[in-house]
Formats: sequence, structure tokens, C-alpha cells
Amino acid sequence: MKSVVKFCVALLILFSLGSSFLHTSKINAATLEVGSKLKEVLSTEASSYIVEAVITYQEMPAESDLDHLKNLGLTTKTYSKLPMVAITGTNSQVKDLLDGNLNALSIYYNKKLDYFMKDSRKLVGAERVWNDLGYTGKGTTVAVVDSGIDATHQDLPYGDKVIQNVKFLVGESIFGEESLYLEDVLNTDTSSGHGTHVAGTIAGNGTASDGLYAGIAPDAKLVGLGTGEGINILWSLEAFNYVLEHHEEYEIDVVSNSWGTTGDYSPNNPINVASKKLHDAGMVVTFAAGNEGPENNTLNPYSAAPWVISVAAGTKDKQLADFSSRGIPGDEFVHPDITAPGVDIVSTKSSTGLVMNTLGTTTDVNYIEEQYLPYYTTASGTSMATPHISGIVALMREAQPDLHPDAVLDIMEKTAEPMSGYELHEVGKGYVDAYAAVEQASKTKATTGKYKDKETGKTYETYFVTNSWDSSIGPGAADADAASHDYYTINLGKDAVSLNVKIEWVSPTNDLDLEVRDPNGDLAGSSGNALTTVEETFIPNVVEGDYTVDVIGYLNTTEQYTGTYTIERILK
Repeated sequence: MKSVVKFCVALLILFSLGSSFLHTSKINAATLEVGSKLKEVLSTEASSYIVEAVITYQEMPAESDLDHLKNLGLTTKTYSKLPMVAITGTNSQVKDLLDGNLNALSIYYNKKLDYFMKDSRKLVGAERVWNDLGYTGKGTTVAVVDSGIDATHQDLPYGDKVIQNVKFLVGESIFGEESLYLEDVLNTDTSSGHGTHVAGTIAGNGTASDGLYAGIAPDAKLVGLGTGEGINILWSLEAFNYVLEHHEEYEIDVVSNSWGTTGDYSPNNPINVASKKLHDAGMVVTFAAGNEGPENNTLNPYSAAPWVISVAAGTKDKQLADFSSRGIPGDEFVHPDITAPGVDIVSTKSSTGLVMNTLGTTTDVNYIEEQYLPYYTTASGTSMATPHISGIVALMREAQPDLHPDAVLDIMEKTAEPMSGYELHEVGKGYVDAYAAVEQASKTKATTGKYKDKETGKTYETYFVTNSWDSSIGPGAADADAASHDYYTINLGKDAVSLNVKIEWVSPTNDLDLEVRDPNGDLAGSSGNALTTVEETFIPNVVEGDYTVDVIGYLNTTEQYTGTYTIERILK
């Protein structure tokens, strides 16, 4: 999948500027992946130094696995939905563990992570979605893993907007006996303000500004998962585990993550294993690309996983922000997927967000109307770009509930606006176009299919996108060599595997026929029935290129018709 790992976590980067599976059939100690930071700690710290780490197994750990850890003197913490065990013990105890036969995928040090901070609705087309398509995020829910949410803010009221607000870091230790979190907390963003800003961009209702600074999906609901300023791998796993436990209860569609680290990518990293679990449960996972640009190979490795959406930060004139992290040139996987606004973004201000409120002091007066300064602040970073994408996903999920997470990303990439002068490893497929993405989502079936490649024998999951057009055809009489024709072109990408084309009209006395030709001009499919008002043809095993639909007036007067075509595409 995307490379393999050095891993350097950094701090939970709710990407703010300035704060910045491997499946093996059998796993044994010889193939155990040990994170580079853990190797460093074990080789440099004293034997009595207390080490916290997380072990990831191929499946949920058995009692024998836990007994093995405890027999070595390690203290353990398990997760109800993740195949992992958090451990704490001395340096020498962890070394003894690694010297033995640890039957696991990987073991990583509990590194600290970073938040990635560093009038965008109209820029990305969200207001057109509201006004022209009628979607505002109603019926969708976004979980926000961040510093917390101040649900006392008018734009983010608890109960109506924030339907659950969880505060983690409760109790002295993740390995202690006390509860690890509290639910139903009004304000969980008690020092940063980062999570409140992110939440407002996603789904703030704009009450404090008469709608002026409403979020991308103002009718979406939010679930806040506040990990505070001291976020690390273990606490973020607690948040992901909570989402897996409660995603059906709160009908969570999207999990938004404006944090991460630096270093190389590995699918066995516990965060990436956990995000795959979220994806496989039907949720769309977004991650900030990071704020380590403009150098190459600086991408947040959590955003590199192919099952999440990696978000780069763009300027308001649709250029790439200098600080936005870049991937690896030519690499198939290590790159952002999409770019969204991430510079000088106005959003909700936490009443207790000292960090964010201080950072925004000098820029707020330039972007926010004076009467609204108490309620909003500005920030920049891929942390600010990511919630734009999370909100757009909410709009897409309202337009087509249960849309597959991979289909969401594919549609967003296919409808993005190309960014001239930039490459894939810098901006992904381009600047997000919310209107085009939501419109395309509304035409996409939520169901998936299967396609077996005859050459390789591999079976792929597929999804279906339907489009239509209206046209007319003049009088025709084919028997008198006077047939009329009307043509329509359908472009198929390399991920298309089948095409279904149908035409419909009103009068059964008019006889229309249907032919479809492939990019070489050869007949790929046809339908020519008498005494009907429908013709339809299915074409399997299509190739990349332009297919030409030829509607033939076999025997008819002038007739209006509607054409519909469905493309079956391979999911990523």
C-alpha cells in the first residue's frame, strides 16, 4: 500500500500553522514491525525508563496474548473494537517482549501528535449546493476528533447541533481504573479552540452572524471527541474506538481528523489500522495532509492510507499554500487526494480557546466584521482545509445516503478543478468543487457490484453512476434510406468496466433504434424493437475512451427523447 515506515509522529497535528492491512497469512516475531521511535527509545533510555506502546494484532487479541504480556510484568489496556493492546512497562520489560515470540503485526511507541492549523463556502461551491440542489447536510452526522468543541457557542449548540460531546483524558492514566472519558460535556475545548474552529467550518449554523459565517453543511449534526492539547496515539485510538462503538447510535457518516505527524507510511501503524476499521464500517475518514511544505515527502502518514481522504491546503485564489505538505513525486499512493481552502479561514471561536484566539488576534480584524469578532476567529493550515472536505462529504451523503466511502473519494477527485502548474504529489486531483461533487453523488447508486477481470482473475468491488440527457430527433424513414440520426458522446475512464444506455420517448407510433459504438467506431451494442417507447443496450468489458450513442429515427416524425446511461466503475 503506500510505502513502509520510519515513522516520526511529532504531536497530534490538528494541522495548524505554527503548532504543525498488511495482511500476512501468518505473523511471527521475524516479521513484526517495530516503529522507529520505539527502537530509538529502547536503545537510548535507561532500563527502568517507563515506556508506553501499542501492539497491533491481525485479529482481536486472545486471552493467551494478554496473559503473555502480563507475565512479563506489563500493564495492559484493550479496545473493544480494535485489534490492539496498549502496554506500559519498563524499557527492559519491553525489550524482553521483543526478544520473545510476539505474534503481532506491529508495535509502536505512544508518540505525541500535532494539530495542523495554519470565506470559503462560495469558493468551493457550497452555497450553490444549498440554493440550487437543496442539500445542507440534513440527516448526516460528522464525528470530530480534535481538541474538543465549545457547544456553548451559538453556532454549535449542545443537543441540537452537537448531539454528543465527549471529553477524553479523564483520570490520571489511560492504564488507570477510572473512566477514560466523560459524555454530555458542554465545553470540551477548554484551552485550544482548534476543535471548535474545525467544527464550525464543518457544520456551524451561523446563528451568531445571521448566517454569514455558517459552515459547509449547516444542518449536519456533530459528535465531538475532545482529546485536548495532550493528544497522542493511545488517546486518538480511544476516540476511534468510541466512534466504532457508537457510530450506529449516532448515525455517523464522516470522521474528521485535522491532526497527524511526520514520517513514512505503513499500513500496520495502529492509527492506519484503526482508520481502516472506520472505513470498513461505512464511514468516510478525512485527514489533514500536514503543514510541513513546501518540501517533498512531508505528507502526514495517516493521510497516506488509500482508504482515507488526504486534504491539502489551498489559497483563496486556488493556488497551493506554501506550508501544505507534499507527497513523493511519481508515487502511486503518497500524495494528497484533494485540495481545499486552508488560508485565513473564518470560523467559530471557543470561549476558552486561548491558543487559537491568540493566534488569530492580528488577522481577525482584516476578515471579520467588527460586531462578530467576539464569536469568530481566523486560522490557517491543512487543519482548516480538512473540515471543508468533511462538510462536503456530509452534503454528498445527504444527496445519496450510504454512498460507499471509496465512491465518495472517487467522485470528489473526478469533479475537482485541475490546478495548473501543480502535480499529483502536491495537490492531488485538484481544487474541490462541492457543487459538481454533490450533483454527481446524487446520480450515483448507493449499491455496489462485483467485477471479475478475465485476464487476471481478480474480483473488484464496483459502483454505478447514472447520468441523463434530453434531445430530439427529426423525421426519419430508414426503409427509404432517409433515416435520421442524433448523436451523444459518453467518455469512459480506465476504471469503467460496463456501460448501460437507454432511450425513452412518448409516442409508440414513432420507431426509434439505438446503437452504441466504441472508441474505434465498432458497434458495441444496439437495440431495435418495434411498437415500443424504450430501447436499451448493455455493454460489458468496455475500454477507455469516447463511446458514441447513435439514436436512429427508423420510422418517425420529430420526437423528443430522454437518454440515460449508467457507468459501472471499479472502487479504489
